[in-house]
Amino acid sequence: MLSTRGVLGGLVATALATSLAVGAGSGGEVAVPPAAPVPVCAETGPYAPPPPDSVGTPAGLRLCPVRAALQIRTPGAVLDGLDLTGGLVVAAPGVVVRRSRITGDGTVAAGVRTLDGGSVRIEDTTLTGEFTDAAVDGPDWVAERIEMTAVRADGARLGPGATLRNSWLHDFAPRPDRPVDAITLAAPEGDVLVEANRVRLGTGPGLGSAVLVDPAETARHESAGDREHHAERRGPVVVRDNELGGGRYTLRRDVAAAPLAFLRITGNRFHRDAGAAPLRVRGAAELRDNVFVDGGEVRR
Repeated sequence: MLSTRGVLGGLVATALATSLAVGAGSGGEVAVPPAAPVPVCAETGPYAPPPPDSVGTPAGLRLCPVRAALQIRTPGAVLDGLDLTGGLVVAAPGVVVRRSRITGDGTVAAGVRTLDGGSVRIEDTTLTGEFTDAAVDGPDWVAERIEMTAVRADGARLGPGATLRNSWLHDFAPRPDRPVDAITLAAPEGDVLVEANRVRLGTGPGLGSAVLVDPAETARHESAGDREHHAERRGPVVVRDNELGGGRYTLRRDVAAAPLAFLRITGNRFHRDAGAAPLRVRGAAELRDNVFVDGGEVRR
């Protein structure tokens, strides 16, 4: 049996010799690195669920360092206990990323990005650093108990079939040339859930919204084939039971946004630290039971 150090050493050497930056090419296409072996980290030990209130990489866990831009093509692959500098493109169904730390070095589009046909579950993982697009991006992903901190890009972009739950997004660090949003709902067909998260974007230059409803984001990143596939999916866009703060408008949907499936914004708690207003929602939406953390109803 190969040692952990041997497996990871070979992986890093292969990835650095052959990988491409995981970035957006001309026409919005994604430059995809070649497939690499799925890294294994024996030092982390057998999987044990962290405490219920844990968010992000579990404290005290030994991680295995990997520096690479990887494409995962193995269905059901599990990446556990990695300290990854770079990012992942997920091109296979049923992938799991857990108990890890992903740090952007400015050369990859996203810490985790799904391609059409790929799906991933991300849990108990911290994302930080500089990405060219977003920390997590694409359709068909579920993230639970993740932390995003000191991210120099958008946080989570949710395409069709994406869920962000029980996570903590805070202390974003935008670049001078580009504003950022913590969460962008980019699925005009819906089937998106943002539930029970804490989002503290803060205020100041470059900080847009804690939650931005902007289905036009999908069109900027999808191919024609992706759009045709996703058009067959229908479902609501749901934002519920979150604690939200910061930004110019903490939760924003402009009237110019593209049409989308039914939008439900319910049971959220807002801080009073928005630059302009906590809630700005144009167009049809269900708005119910949204309150300030210190009391009082939040209206559009």
